[in-house]
Amino acid sequence: MQPNGGMNTRNTITRMAKAMIEVGEGCTADDLRLKGFRTDQITLFGPKATELATVMAKAA
Repeated sequence: MQPNGGMNTRNTITRMAKAMIEVGEGCTADDLRLKGFRTDQITLFGPKATELATVMAKAA
């Protein structure tokens, strides 16, 4: 995992943000685990994914 950049990091953040939008308001770490994300990914990428999901949802 590359926490400070890289294509894999961006893809993971984007996939996580889309999963958050799909689950909807109140999405939890447990919801993301059910979507296939590991706990370490949620901890590392969750904050950025949340920011991205917010922007994506407002743009829709």
